[in-house]
Amino acid sequence: MQARKKLRWRGELTEALGDVAGGTHSGLERRYLRGVERPHGLPLAIRQARVVSGGHVLYRDVLYGEYGVAVELDGAAAHPPEESWLDRHRDNAATVDGVVTLRYSWADIATRPCAVAAEVGAVLRAHGWPAPLRRCTPDCPMR
Repeated sequence: MQARKKLRWRGELTEALGDVAGGTHSGLERRYLRGVERPHGLPLAIRQARVVSGGHVLYRDVLYGEYGVAVELDGAAAHPPEESWLDRHRDNAATVDGVVTLRYSWADIATRPCAVAAEVGAVLRAHGWPAPLRRCTPDCPMR
């Protein structure tokens, strides 16, 4: 990008690459970051957090480690219905490790980001997060 004087969508590409460098691995994860976490003032999470549970290496999509809360984002390609048992096993392992898991689909993040933020914020607050959520726009239903 630096070698090209003109590059269409340079700003958007720079932002997307920054998000990827920060750990987002999919469009859904990026949409959560940009539509739920940042605009509502949720704490910065660790993305693709590597954890060892029961002798197995697992990766949590979004981990608020200080508060023991994980958010798993289920896109259709990476989470086909016939493999949903894997997600349940990961969620159960997280619970054994003291981590509460919230799980959302593309539809949740795309159509109700404010409600998702409210749910994540409520669980974070129950686990010690002291900050209030903020409204992403004047029309945001957040209180």
